[in-house]
Amino acid sequence: MSSARVSLDRTDRKLLNLLQQSSLQTFQQLADKVGISQPACHRRIRRLRDTGVIVGDVSIVNRAYAERKMAIWVEISLSSHQLQMFNELLDVLRSSPHVSCCDVITGDTDILVCLNVADMEEFRELTREFMRRCPIIKTYRSIAVAQHVKMQPTCVFDET
Repeated sequence: MSSARVSLDRTDRKLLNLLQQSSLQTFQQLADKVGISQPACHRRIRRLRDTGVIVGDVSIVNRAYAERKMAIWVEISLSSHQLQMFNELLDVLRSSPHVSCCDVITGDTDILVCLNVADMEEFRELTREFMRRCPIIKTYRSIAVAQHVKMQPTCVFDET
């Protein structure tokens, strides 16, 4: 994966929007929608993957079928911003299968995390484990999700 910024033209942006709607479309279907040949479409998508513009393809699962139906947003405040400890915390959060979203944010809170757990007992165990493994965590505040309204992990691209 290249660290250089990739230039995206109108066709690339159209492809990215289409792929985010459904990555199950064939190269031919995508090519027809953006007005290019199937081989050209295949090359463009391979370039978008190889350069790190596209970092993965996922299936979004209906939460009704999830084993861990409870989602809890957690605001984490740190006692220190020492880089090594901060990066260690981010590695712990990245590697946890319970973390579905994690962002470093601005303001009084340093990190915002969405945890997926079976119940409050699992949440308590998980937060204790994070606190034990990451002494840089000063405080956290949890917010339980009452109803999921929208889940669409997309980046909209201007096609003009």
